[in-house]
Amino acid sequence: MKRLLPLRVLLPLALGVIVSLGVLGFAEIGYRRLEFANRAMSTALEMETAVNETLALIGEAESGQRGFLLTGDASYLQPYKAALPKIDQSVGRLRELVSANGTSPMIEHAGQLNVLIGRKLNELESTLALNERSGRDAAFQLIATGLGQRLMDDIRSQAQSILNELRESSQRGGRRWAQDIEFGRVGMLTMTAFTIALLFVVWALARREISAREAKRRTLVEEQRRLEQEVATRTEELSELSTYLQTVREEEKSRLARDIHDELGGILVGAKMDVAWAAQRCKAALPEVAEKLARAVVVLDEGVELKRRIIEELRPTLLDNLGISSALDWQVRQASERAGLHCELNLADLDLPPSVSIAIYRIVQEAMTNITKYASARNVDVELLGDEDGVSLIVHDDGAGLPAGVENSRLSHGIVGMRQRVRALNGTFKISSRPGSGTTIEVFIPLPAPDARASEPAAPIGDGEPAPRSTAPAAARAENTVDVNQVAR
Repeated sequence: MKRLLPLRVLLPLALGVIVSLGVLGFAEIGYRRLEFANRAMSTALEMETAVNETLALIGEAESGQRGFLLTGDASYLQPYKAALPKIDQSVGRLRELVSANGTSPMIEHAGQLNVLIGRKLNELESTLALNERSGRDAAFQLIATGLGQRLMDDIRSQAQSILNELRESSQRGGRRWAQDIEFGRVGMLTMTAFTIALLFVVWALARREISAREAKRRTLVEEQRRLEQEVATRTEELSELSTYLQTVREEEKSRLARDIHDELGGILVGAKMDVAWAAQRCKAALPEVAEKLARAVVVLDEGVELKRRIIEELRPTLLDNLGISSALDWQVRQASERAGLHCELNLADLDLPPSVSIAIYRIVQEAMTNITKYASARNVDVELLGDEDGVSLIVHDDGAGLPAGVENSRLSHGIVGMRQRVRALNGTFKISSRPGSGTTIEVFIPLPAPDARASEPAAPIGDGEPAPRSTAPAAARAENTVDVNQVAR
């Protein structure tokens, strides 16, 4: 399977994809580390809040107890009683946070703090019980021992140790967070620079590849143009060769027609005269010989007629003597009579150059041959019109039409020959057909200027000799018909 891009472009692109995935992974890791640090900071704040709240509640309970002992007013015990369950909740929450997220020193301080808080609450409860049992003096004596003060100082000391440990942990987390941010920033800058460099490399390689493809495309276009020029030149040469071959063929036909007319015609006429003379002499003495000779005269007449048809096929004498209109009239009517067709003719009396006349004559001849052989038509129309710009020919029949694609097939030699004759004269050729609707051939040949037409030779035959002049077929038959009685005389 052919690659869309070369390997030298695919490798940087693959490397770029890998780097992009690395950047994505690095960003995800950085995000997770920042999220962890954020959770750690949030937990530290919550632990600090729990410590401060615990200290505040203990202080509140102690103040309520001292107020009751000093005043004897029971309302002072309300803050004390309200703070006790809160202290338990706060201490429990602090133990959970420290157990889940605290360091070893922090867990140790939290354990000691829990013990000290228990002892402090026990001291407060004992003082109140002593006050109730022995009076305020006994309670004040217990307070004066400084036990409560020492317990409170120890509680504050352990709480401060926890707070100091939290502060150090927060500072370490902050430094790690700052390092992570700095590392992420440097990593992102490095990855971005590498990606930009990689994109630049890919752009340079892609540009080089595009330039190479463009150069290759230009080379192919130039090669295609050269081949088209070569094909056009060869086509022109073949067209010129085809035109030359057609001209040579017409010259050969003309030379052959002249030889048959001059030599074979004279031989047949002389033989017919001699046989007719002999038949006349033997008519009385040798009637059987005379009959044979009379039949020989009929055969010679058929030979003369065959010679005349061959000459007309090779080089129509009517075309040279009476012009294109008379030649086409005789040709179409003769072909229609042989094939049983009804013909309609609209032929203008035109004075055309010999090259144009013979081309039109041969086109009509080929068209009539195709119609009589293949079309199965009943009617044929031939129209020849002309003006100072050119001459138009239209041949239409109502036959079966051409098979699909025949008009453009290279194997249809008759159509190719007609088209080549028209192309040699810089004309246009069009053939159209629909099955069951007949076929129409349209030809237009531009005419040269009158001065150029006047300088064209009458009819290029053989080695430049003029075509043999003869009359119409009827006159030609009269020329070669011999009266037997006149010969006998």
